[in-house]
Amino acid sequence: MKIAVFDVCDTLYSVNTTFSFLDNYFADDKKYLLFRKISKLFPVKVGNYFIYKFFKKDLIRIYATTFLKNSSCKEIQSHSEKFVNEELVSKVKDTTSSMIKEYKNRDYKTVLMSGSYEFIIKEISSYFDADYYYASKLQKVNGSYTGLYDKDILLTKYELLQDEFTTIDELVVVSDNKTDLALMQSADKAYAICNKEKDCSFWKEHKDIICIRDF
Repeated sequence: MKIAVFDVCDTLYSVNTTFSFLDNYFADDKKYLLFRKISKLFPVKVGNYFIYKFFKKDLIRIYATTFLKNSSCKEIQSHSEKFVNEELVSKVKDTTSSMIKEYKNRDYKTVLMSGSYEFIIKEISSYFDADYYYASKLQKVNGSYTGLYDKDILLTKYELLQDEFTTIDELVVVSDNKTDLALMQSADKAYAICNKEKDCSFWKEHKDIICIRDF
C-alpha cells in the first residue's frame, strides 16, 4: 500500500484548527475570551513553551479543552461541520491541498494525522475525501464531553502509523510540525511546509527532507 500522510494545522490550513474552532464556538463566552487574552501574554507563552519542552504538556491547550465540559457531542459535531465547510475554507493552503489531490491521483491512500480534535478532523477528512484520519479523542459521558482528553496523539503519530499500517510499500509525509521529525525521517519522501524563515533553517539541517516555502 502506498500512503501519503498529511498533518493538518499550519500544514493543510494556515491556522491551528483546535483554537480556531474554540475561538469560533466560544465567541460570546466572556470567560473563554478572558482566558484567550491571558494565554497570549508573553510570560504565559514562554512558561507554556518550557513546560511543553521539558514535560511534553501543552497546558494552554489542555486548559482550553476544559471549556468543552458538558457540551453536547451532537451539537459540537454539527458546529464542527459548519465550521469546516464555511469558516475554514478560506484558510486552506493551496500548495498542500494540491498535493493531496496529486497523491490521490497517483493511487496513494491519503491519511490525515493531527493532534487536533477528532470531531474537527472527521469533517476535514470528509471535505478532502481522505481515505483515513487519526486525531485526538476527548472523553464522553452520557453524550457530552468531559473537557478532558481520552487519547492525545499529538506526539505519537510515528508509533500510531506503525500500529495502524503493518505493510507500507511507499510512504510520503507532509508536515510543518517539528515534532513529526521521526515520522518524516521514516518516509520515502518527506516535505516540510515552512511558514517562516526560521522553519527553513531547521529543516535544512535534515538533508532528506524537502522544504516548501509557504510565506
